[in-house]
Amino acid sequence: MARRKNRPESVRVKCHLSERLRMIRTELYGERGGSEMARRLGLPIRTWYNYEAGVTVPAEVLLRFLELTSVEPLWLLYGKGPKYRVAPPMGAETGLASVEELLRAALERLGQREAAGPRLPVRPATAHPEDPSFWSGVVLMRVEGREMESLTDTSGPRFLAAKREWLAAERECRCVRIEGEAMAPIAHDGACVAFADEEDHPDLLEGRLVVAWVEDRPLVRWFNRSGRFGVLRAENPAHEPSTLLVDLNAPPRERRLRRVLWICTPHP
Repeated sequence: MARRKNRPESVRVKCHLSERLRMIRTELYGERGGSEMARRLGLPIRTWYNYEAGVTVPAEVLLRFLELTSVEPLWLLYGKGPKYRVAPPMGAETGLASVEELLRAALERLGQREAAGPRLPVRPATAHPEDPSFWSGVVLMRVEGREMESLTDTSGPRFLAAKREWLAAERECRCVRIEGEAMAPIAHDGACVAFADEEDHPDLLEGRLVVAWVEDRPLVRWFNRSGRFGVLRAENPAHEPSTLLVDLNAPPRERRLRRVLWICTPHP
């Protein structure tokens, strides 16, 4: 028996729908967030990626997706109108929103801001070596030879460049030890992480690794800003919770953030 062909219009609609599903998932959970999206929908990971590839999405899955992401149905189906539903104002008289709702609203705003482009210039991670400012905080340390004997001037100029703030952090034991695999494979359980002595402005921490104190417990996470909130993201998508919120308007003790300087991972 001949197989019925899908109409071209139906194929185009499914193709556009899959593209928008992938777009929303990337904005909210990152490039590698398919597993997190599948977990929240109660689906196998491969099934979700099939939907992103153009497989027909069941109505109940679409409804759950709309509920989780606050996407406008008209935009999801036809690409028209606003992308997200307007979130209620935080702290409204209707009652305090749950942590999940606050996190969802912050992620939505973060995705909208990233789509519109950065508002402020972000300080580069490292300056170019030809820039004089690159060397202003760098010192030279003499290294030991292969057999660990002290080198002399006859051994040749063998030095190791290090930033002053790196050495200061080590000298002052200004570091924390990671517990768990939230930042794997960047930093595993037991890794030692040094952090800056002074707090930077949140806009300068955008997209950087930070040490954040959440309920007086130091955590190492990726940092993004979304309005009055800071979004802390784990590198490991399997870690729960994968994201946390920090109120940037809270008292200083409740919003301690420090830039990560270096990571030392123990080896067996």
